[in-house]
Amino acid sequence: MPSETGSQSVREAARRIVDLVLTEDDVYHDSLPEEVEVSIGVPLIEVARMLDEPVADKEFRGGVRLLLEVGAVVAPRMPSKLRDLFEELRLAMRGVTVR
Repeated sequence: MPSETGSQSVREAARRIVDLVLTEDDVYHDSLPEEVEVSIGVPLIEVARMLDEPVADKEFRGGVRLLLEVGAVVAPRMPSKLRDLFEELRLAMRGVTVR
């Protein structure tokens, strides 16, 4: 079972992706290659919702796993900053501290 600290690091890593991509002005989101935008859009919105609403850790981690799966497919097309944040999230899911 993941520790509370591990769960918190996953939430923080997910929040960094949400904050980068889903800003109010959508400039970053709209600048993504279409393949990346289409692939990660819905799972990322779902993870953002789960960050803002109380959900079980198991449900949240399931949403993050889906986001990581679709992100892995389009990672070569992602801007480097976004790709780095996805890697940070992947490592957080494995319990590796990045910072």
